[in-house]
Amino acid sequence: MITPMSRQLRAGAVLLVLTSVALSGCTLPDVSMSPDFGAAPASTTAPPRTPEPEAPATVAVADPGPTRPVGDLDTGSTTRTVPAGDRTLVVDWWTSEPARQWRAADTKGVQLSAHLEGGDPDLEVLVTRFVATADDGTTRTTVAEDRGEFALQPPYGYGTALVLTPSAAGAGQVDLSVQFDLLVETEPGSGRYFRQTVLDSIVLPFLQEETQ
Repeated sequence: MITPMSRQLRAGAVLLVLTSVALSGCTLPDVSMSPDFGAAPASTTAPPRTPEPEAPATVAVADPGPTRPVGDLDTGSTTRTVPAGDRTLVVDWWTSEPARQWRAADTKGVQLSAHLEGGDPDLEVLVTRFVATADDGTTRTTVAEDRGEFALQPPYGYGTALVLTPSAAGAGQVDLSVQFDLLVETEPGSGRYFRQTVLDSIVLPFLQEETQ
C-alpha cells in the first residue's frame, strides 16, 4: 500500500534525478583570456636614423686671372752677347716700366745700349745703320731707323730709346728686333772698311684680356 508520504518521497527522487541529468548535459563554455591580453603594447617609436654624412665643403679657388709666358724684360733688364767677327757686340736692354703688366693696347718704352768687346782696339768701327722692328704676328712696324757714321770701338758705344706703339688687338707678344750695320777698318789708319751686320732680338709677351 502506497501512502501519501511514499508518493512525495518518490516524486522528490525523480526530480533530483532530472535535475542531475539536466546539469550533466549542459556544460559551461571554456572561457579563457586572450594570450595577448595584459601584455605590454608593442613599441611604436621609429628606430633612430643614422645621420647621412655631410658633403665636403666646397673650397673657393681664386681666379688666377690673365696669364702670360715669361718675357725678356720681366726683371727690368737683360744683356745679350752677339758674335761680330773677332769681336762681340754686347747689347743691354732695359725698361723702367712694369713689363709684366704690358698689354697689347699699351704703349711701351724700351731702351738699349750697345758696345764692342775684343778685337784690335786700334781699328776703327762705325755704326752706319741701326734699325729696330716690332712684329706682333699681325703687323711688322719699323720702330726706329738711324743712319750715319757713329764710332763704336771702345770706349764708345751706341745707345737709343725705343717707343713701341700699341699692338694688334689679341696679340700675345711682340718680337723686338734690332740690326746694326757696322763698318770695320781693315788696318789701323787705312781708311778702308768691310761691312758686318749684327742682329739681336727680345720677346715681350702681353697679358691677355679677360673674356666675359
